[in-house]
Amino acid sequence: MMTLSASHDAAVSAWLRAIAAHGWRDVSVDVAAAESGMSAETLISLVGDKFDAVTAFQDRIAAETAKGAAGAGPARERLFDGLMRGFDLLQEHRTAVLTLWDSRDPGLAALVLARARPGIRRLGGAAGISVDGIKGALRLAALGALVAKAFATWRTDDSADMAATMAELDQLLARAERAETEGVSPELLGLPGLGSFFDRLPGFGSRSGRDDPAPRSSPDPSAG
Repeated sequence: MMTLSASHDAAVSAWLRAIAAHGWRDVSVDVAAAESGMSAETLISLVGDKFDAVTAFQDRIAAETAKGAAGAGPARERLFDGLMRGFDLLQEHRTAVLTLWDSRDPGLAALVLARARPGIRRLGGAAGISVDGIKGALRLAALGALVAKAFATWRTDDSADMAATMAELDQLLARAERAETEGVSPELLGLPGLGSFFDRLPGFGSRSGRDDPAPRSSPDPSAG
């Protein structure tokens, strides 16, 4: 018998499969229940409706990215590892995620944006970045912009190993690091305010660390 947590995860995954197969606007609890092998009543009690399922999926991604960013090492490496764990989970449900993106539903967009903010805060804290005060708010805004740019690349990255996504994320973090250590203007990054994000971050400038995060192979930033 599955635990409550496993049943919840299975229910969320069933909703995502149903969304991928039937589209955001046409999906129903009965369709998702059929995907899960549960009754509609059980599915609703475990997760709720399709909006609740998207929220639960975002929470799962936030937990994975924070877990990947926790530990020792320079902030750049920890952010890379954490974000790529999040992209791994997105990739697992790629069709559903792209279906959600293509729906252009204002209510869904508002929900996703609102839920993304605490996830970004959680990631920054896990990576050892101070998110308090005005500087913290700027860092979070800049990190959100960085994530959005990497996500845009992921949407068009049809490779099995997400090579383009890894390269884009690595380059974004490398440019931000150079902007901090060399005093390059934020305009170089194409992300407003990203220079503030790396202002006096622990691990930047004083130690360079490895050029590439150990758990994954990514391009040498100097080659871009």
